[in-house]
Amino acid sequence: MNCGLKDMPIDACRRCGGEVVQKSRPRLAVVGSVLIVAALVGAVWPILWAPAFVTGLTGAYLLAWVAIGRGRWCRGCKRFDGV
Repeated sequence: MNCGLKDMPIDACRRCGGEVVQKSRPRLAVVGSVLIVAALVGAVWPILWAPAFVTGLTGAYLLAWVAIGRGRWCRGCKRFDGV
């Protein structure tokens, strides 16, 4: 089910001219924060250290996407738009 939460094409990329989509910044921030908290909880048990590391990196990436990329992503060159 989609629930109205989908990519919104907004513009052309300044680098490659590809399609740039805008994701919801609050939603990205919430998901990134939840992933970092889950990584901290997973780091308590040695068997979960590897998955916690990957989960933490993913959460940090989403928070960087919110802060640096302003929620924008170019589908052509696979980079944050404007960075």
